[in-house]
Amino acid sequence: MRRRRLALLAAVVFVLAGCAPAVDTSWQPPGWPATEVGVLDSEPPTVASAAVPGLVAQRIRHDGLGLQARFTYLPGRGALVDPFNDAVDSFVRAAIDARAGASGIAYSPQVHPAGAGLADRACVEGSTVRPAGEVLADPALGPAGGAGAAVVCDVVVAAGALFAERLRIVTGSADGVVADTSAVFYTDTRTGEVVQAAGLWTDAAAAALAEHVVEATRRDAGALSLAPAVSPGGEEAAAMQAALASTVPAEGGGFAITLPAGFTGPALAAAGIAPTAEPKTFRIDAALARSLASPFGETVLAEAGEPYAGPADQPAGWDRIDCRLIPCVGLTYDDGPSDLTPRILDALAASESSATFFVLGQKARQYGGTMKRAVREGHLVENHTWSHPHLPRLPGPQVATQLADTNAAISAATGVAPIAFRPPYGDWNQDILRIAGMPAILWDIDTLDWQGPADDELLRRVVDQPSPGSIVLQHDVHGNTARTAAAAYEGLRDRGFSVVNLVQLFRGEFPASGAWRSAR
Repeated sequence: MRRRRLALLAAVVFVLAGCAPAVDTSWQPPGWPATEVGVLDSEPPTVASAAVPGLVAQRIRHDGLGLQARFTYLPGRGALVDPFNDAVDSFVRAAIDARAGASGIAYSPQVHPAGAGLADRACVEGSTVRPAGEVLADPALGPAGGAGAAVVCDVVVAAGALFAERLRIVTGSADGVVADTSAVFYTDTRTGEVVQAAGLWTDAAAAALAEHVVEATRRDAGALSLAPAVSPGGEEAAAMQAALASTVPAEGGGFAITLPAGFTGPALAAAGIAPTAEPKTFRIDAALARSLASPFGETVLAEAGEPYAGPADQPAGWDRIDCRLIPCVGLTYDDGPSDLTPRILDALAASESSATFFVLGQKARQYGGTMKRAVREGHLVENHTWSHPHLPRLPGPQVATQLADTNAAISAATGVAPIAFRPPYGDWNQDILRIAGMPAILWDIDTLDWQGPADDELLRRVVDQPSPGSIVLQHDVHGNTARTAAAAYEGLRDRGFSVVNLVQLFRGEFPASGAWRSAR
């Protein structure tokens, strides 16, 4: 009996095995079709500003307005960089004007006590994408106590001849974040053309991208249906139009755009998907991006990833600076040149600063090379007479000779004619001004370096006494002045100053006549 049962069981197994379907080992469950837009885990990385040669970093702190700002200019001046730098200025001034309006305090450049730490001026990498509350709370970025406005910056493109900077204004109050706005400015340094990020796209881009972004959002939310997304309505297209203003190149090609938290619309609501809880960044692949890019956008797509070939670094004296916006101080050196002057020039170059040298004509032949170097490096070389006499004690013809011969010697040595003079000992009168035909530049801060103060005392006088617009008197013929030069520039920058030449100090509108003790 047992044998019969075993035989029957074997027969059943044999029959069932013969009826089993074949197994397809290559089968995979259905998945999402390929898409030209996908969600990124984070925004594309920014560019370390220190890696981009020549950038002119600026920083403003104004406690009265509750404002702190960091921003970056391209080096030099002229038609190829001015439009971009003008755009940066306009953005920063908008933040200042808003704070002035809210506080009722008119803006003027402000400096701070020694130890303020304002020599650190570069963009803080990633600050334009940090949570707004973190930006306001960071003492290196935000206003004291977080109530006011922070302007922060990131370099987002430095490729080929293209440069782009993202600027952001975060405004806060005692209750938290009040407003958060950003703009991305692109420039082609071959032409000077400037566009904001939305200008990388054609007019049709927002509507065309909306459906792709809705589909990518639906997938990211875990929707199971493979059916096409409902065609986006006006709400989604409007959100896309705003998002185009965030466009930056994506790693590996194409563009990336970021939509703020709360993105929704009829197509997503119809799929049962709630508004996004946080900002989302989307990558638009290169083919789709090219099909919707403006001519400028096509240039960005083509050059992204190439080595940077933007404007070359320039001496600080040739860089853009507006001393109505930035707190400036004019350092001046009398009675040289001397064997000490090159050490001062080295310190100026290292600190990205500029100065003015009032030289004696009788030294031009011996130190012509030093004078020429000073002009080449962006400094001013001006007239301090031929032999340092008390001008009011001389007859008019001798005054004229003292000044004219010095002008000729400076022009011969440097190739640049002087535009100002400093009367020795600060002695002048109206007759001397008339004979000179140039403005007399005096000073409001005298460091008395010629008296031989200790280095720490001399530093205190140079660093602590000036206010915005001051003209500081020193002499490049004294060892203490040369020894302390580098520390002086660093100390002034730490307080928030930019150390500039006199043309910069007078905002490019150098006085044609008169006697001036400061630029205030």
